[in-house]
Amino acid sequence: MTLLGKTLLTIDATRRRAIGQILLLSAGFLVLVAISTTSVVLVNQSRKDNGWVVHTVEVENQMNALLLEVRRAESAARGFLLTSEPRFRTEYETATAAVIANTRKLQELSRDNPVQIGNLRRLQPPLDARLEEFAKTIDAVNRHDAAAGVAVMREASAGNAAQRMNDIVDDMRVEENRLFAQRTSTADRTQQLASIVTVVGSGLVIALAAISIFLVRRSSGARDSAESRLRDNNLNLEATVDERTADLREANDEIQRFAYIVSHDLRSPLVNIMGFTSELEQLRGDIFRRIATLDRAGAEAPLVPADAGAIEPL
Repeated sequence: MTLLGKTLLTIDATRRRAIGQILLLSAGFLVLVAISTTSVVLVNQSRKDNGWVVHTVEVENQMNALLLEVRRAESAARGFLLTSEPRFRTEYETATAAVIANTRKLQELSRDNPVQIGNLRRLQPPLDARLEEFAKTIDAVNRHDAAAGVAVMREASAGNAAQRMNDIVDDMRVEENRLFAQRTSTADRTQQLASIVTVVGSGLVIALAAISIFLVRRSSGARDSAESRLRDNNLNLEATVDERTADLREANDEIQRFAYIVSHDLRSPLVNIMGFTSELEQLRGDIFRRIATLDRAGAEAPLVPADAGAIEPL
């Protein structure tokens, strides 16, 4: 194979390696973009799922807070009935306001769940009944009618408003526990998927990095080999040029010697030819002179008579 052919093959291989590296870098960039996009989506989804889990916990805490404030209101009403101390009435008023506020907040937190909306509608009548019983007790004590307050408390104990309220709250807890388990499972799956994507993406990045390092090393080795071959080719080319130059010098010397010999060998015949040519030139001039002399002699001779053709005998 000629040097030009080897050079063309080397250039073609270099071009293929460059294209391969560009494609590899493009693939790595696309993988990174895909991993980043997927990770962002999964992180956002995980945040939403965890938010729903926290939302469920908030609803359960709000239900517990509502029941706690109802019990505080009941305890304050009983304490005011027994002692008529103003501090119990103040505590009752604070607890009642907290019950109303917690009920509204629980309604706001549960507005995304139709089941809980229905439970809150069922909870409102017994809750209002309990608050009305507490209000009647406080009003009886304010009127200094402790017997009426005791009667109200007895009727409240005999009634089923508190039991119905507790049953409805238990139903709400069951629903929230179901949602908590479902949302926790969804959040766990999202986190697992995000972890899998992260691990797979990291593996792909590491694999692409390893392939890139391998290709870079191979390219470096090929470049070093090409440079070595180029140096060898340059040395061989210089040696070839020197050899061809020496051959040309030798051939030129031989041509010059041959030309000298030929010119030397042809010099004698040329001298002879030139001498012969000179003699021919002299002979030509002599012939022309003689012809001219004869022409002049013929012109100067006397005319001979017609009968002068007979020659007299000697």
